[in-house]
Amino acid sequence: MFKFKLIASILFVSLFFLGCKKNASGGKAQISGQVIFKGNLVTSGTVYIKYGATTSPGNDPTQYDNQVYIDASGNFTIASLYPGDYYLFAIANYNVGGLGSRHVNGGTHANIPHTKSTVNYDIATAE
Repeated sequence: MFKFKLIASILFVSLFFLGCKKNASGGKAQISGQVIFKGNLVTSGTVYIKYGATTSPGNDPTQYDNQVYIDASGNFTIASLYPGDYYLFAIANYNVGGLGSRHVNGGTHANIPHTKSTVNYDIATAE
């Protein structure tokens, strides 16, 4: 009887931890925000996301798990996430009036605390 209870307990704990998803896509939470360069909205570019990260994995987009585009209003939304930690990294070209465009990038750590949360994180960029 003891062996049965031990095996049942181990199986229950294993299934419990396998059922708890964190730091991935497929959930009901989302991250939204804006990309900013010197106080101005960046209206074209890409936001990359790394699941389960609190620090930057670097400037190489291949090191990230997914991506979304910045819209013409400077907004981005990454939907269908689970609670957990994520690192966001933006790469864009910013038009500086008649002076042409500048390549800008920057990143930030984001945390989703609850299953159905919508959290806002702006990403400051630099040249």
